[in-house]
Amino acid sequence: MLHIKTRIQALTLIALTMLVSCSHDHEHPEPAPEAAENKPTNRLAVPPEVVANLGITFTQATRGKVGSWISVPGELYVPGTHRWNLRSPARGRITALAPRWKKIEAGEVVAELMSPKLREAQQELFTAYSREGGAKEESEAAHARLAEGEAQLRAALDLASASLERLDHLRKLNKGANAFVVKELLESQRQHAEAGRAALEAAVRRDELRQAARGKDLLRTRAKLHVDEDLDSFSLLTGHTREELLAGEEGSEAWKTIESIVVRAPHSGTVVDVPASRGETLDEDDSLVLILDPSELRFRGWLPEGDIRSLRADAPVRVELPGGLTSISTRLLGPMPVADSTTRRVQVEATVPNPGLTLPQGLSATAHVQVKESAGEEVLLPEDCIVTDGLEMIVFLRDPKDPGYVIRTPVELGLRGAGIVEVLAGVLAGDFVARKGIYQLRQTGIGKSPRGGHFHADGIWHPKH
Repeated sequence: MLHIKTRIQALTLIALTMLVSCSHDHEHPEPAPEAAENKPTNRLAVPPEVVANLGITFTQATRGKVGSWISVPGELYVPGTHRWNLRSPARGRITALAPRWKKIEAGEVVAELMSPKLREAQQELFTAYSREGGAKEESEAAHARLAEGEAQLRAALDLASASLERLDHLRKLNKGANAFVVKELLESQRQHAEAGRAALEAAVRRDELRQAARGKDLLRTRAKLHVDEDLDSFSLLTGHTREELLAGEEGSEAWKTIESIVVRAPHSGTVVDVPASRGETLDEDDSLVLILDPSELRFRGWLPEGDIRSLRADAPVRVELPGGLTSISTRLLGPMPVADSTTRRVQVEATVPNPGLTLPQGLSATAHVQVKESAGEEVLLPEDCIVTDGLEMIVFLRDPKDPGYVIRTPVELGLRGAGIVEVLAGVLAGDFVARKGIYQLRQTGIGKSPRGGHFHADGIWHPKH
C-alpha cells in the first residue's frame, strides 16, 4: 500500500513540473527566427554582376524647366521651295536625260531636246537683229541730216549777223543823206531781210530734222528692246545664258549655231523621278525630271481642333523619328488657318534641318509641341525611369551610401513633356535612379512582399520561402 502511494506522489510531482514548464514557455516565448526576415523592406541588393546581367542602367536627376507637351503624329516631306519639277520648254525629242538618283549641281544640264521651235526662235532673233540694224542705220542717217541742218542754220545765222552789222554801219554813214549811201543802205536792208528769212527757215528745218531723228531713235530703241526680249526668250527656251548666246565675234554669235535645247538644274539636289525616257518625243510642258533638295525637310502633322488654342507660333518642338533614328529640336511654324472639314483636324508644320541628307522624305514622325512651361527649375528625370506599382508611382533610387543597393522610392510627379517628367518629391537633384531594368526590379516585390529573396549572379531572382 505504501508503495502504491509513493508511485502516485511521484507521478503527481512530474505532472506539476511539466505544467509549470509549459506555463513558463507560454509567458516568455522565444522569437521566431523568420520574423525579422518576413518584414517587408524597400532595399534590394544589386551587386555589379546582377547589374550587368539584368542590363540595369542609371541616370542622374537634374534641375531644369519642363513644359507640358502635346504629341502630334505626322510625316517628313520636302517643301515646295526645295523641289523642282522640270518640264519640257517646247515640243521635241529627248536626246539626253539625267538618270534617277543622280546628284545634280546647280546649272548642270539634266536634259537635251531637238525641237523645231529652236529654229523658229533663231529666225525670230535673226529678224529682230535685222530690224535693229535697219533702225540703227535710219537713226544714224537722220542724225547726219540733223547735223547738216544745224550747220546750215549756223551759216544762216552768221549771214544774218553780218548783214545786220553792215546795216548798222550804213545807218551811221547816212547822216548827210548821201545818195550813194542811201542806195547801199536800202540794198543792205533787203539782204538782211533775206538772211533773216533764211535763218528762220534753217531753224524750222533743224527742228524738223531733230524731230525726225528722235523718231528714228525711238524706233531703234524699240528694235533693241525686241532683240533683248527675243534673246531672253531664246535663253529661256534653250537653257543658255545671254553671255553664252552672245559669245563669239559680232556676226558669228553662238546663238546662230545652237543645235539643241538644254534644260538645266535651277538648284543642287537629287533626281528622284524621271517620267520621260531618251528618244521619246514630248509635248511642251510635259515632265522631264523631278529634283529634290532634302537639306531642309518639313514636319507635317494633324492636330485635333480642340488643341488648337494651346498652340502658339514659334513654340518649341521636338521631332522624334521611329526606331530611335534621331530627335530634332526645332520651332513650330504655326498652325494652318483652315481646318479639314472632314476630319476636323488642323495641320501644323515645323522645319527639320537635314544637313547630312540622312532623313528621307515620307518618313513617319511624331512632333512633341510645348504648350506650357514650368515657372522655375525643378528636379527632372526621364519619364522611362518611372514605373507604376499598384496605385503608386515609384523609382528605384541607388543608395547614396551603398551603390550596391537600390531603394524602392515613391515619388510625386508634376508636368510631363517630351520624355521628361517633373519630380516634386522623392528624388533630389544629383540622385541616381535606375532607368533600364526597372521592371525586373519591380517584379521582386521589394517594399511590398513579406517574402524576402535575393538575386543570383546570373540575374535570376530567388525568393525566400
